[in-house]
Amino acid sequence: MKAAVAVVTLSAGIAFGQVKNVASQEVVRNTMNEIYQDNSHCLTAAEIRGDKDAPASCYCRIAISDARYVYFTYLLSGKDTNLNGTFFVLLENVRQTCGKSDPDFVRDTTESPAWKWNGPEVVRTYPADDVVERISPEMKDGKPIGRWIPFTVQLVYRDAHGRVTRTENYSSREWDPVFPK
Repeated sequence: MKAAVAVVTLSAGIAFGQVKNVASQEVVRNTMNEIYQDNSHCLTAAEIRGDKDAPASCYCRIAISDARYVYFTYLLSGKDTNLNGTFFVLLENVRQTCGKSDPDFVRDTTESPAWKWNGPEVVRTYPADDVVERISPEMKDGKPIGRWIPFTVQLVYRDAHGRVTRTENYSSREWDPVFPK
């Protein structure tokens, strides 16, 4: 029973981006939560224009990060070689989410220690709050349910030296639900 509790505790800790060392009661943080929360160099759902944006999506970045985490933390270190099946499922998720069936892409992004995410810098420009307040909300049964907020997206691509190589600009919109007060 203690082993089952330890596994559940460890799994929950990993899911929330931390692992608790029971002996010393220290909390050791990993960078997974930081990766999940940083959308500055990847596209969110509202900004994805189609399959061509899949490799630059936050979904792709997260899929790669998850596979790398299992590979480097558990498989390569030998901590838990029973996760090979899990790793293979995560590799398939990378293929599908990133829209890349090339085995070299999948291997390089998930197993190379030197690999770094090279998605474009994403600059989102939203209207001011007073402008958003003037956008009429959509109604359902006479009650406001939310509004579409227009915004602009600028993708900034840089070379290995940090110099801008090209930019792309386009418009999008994001659903902003209205919650009853």
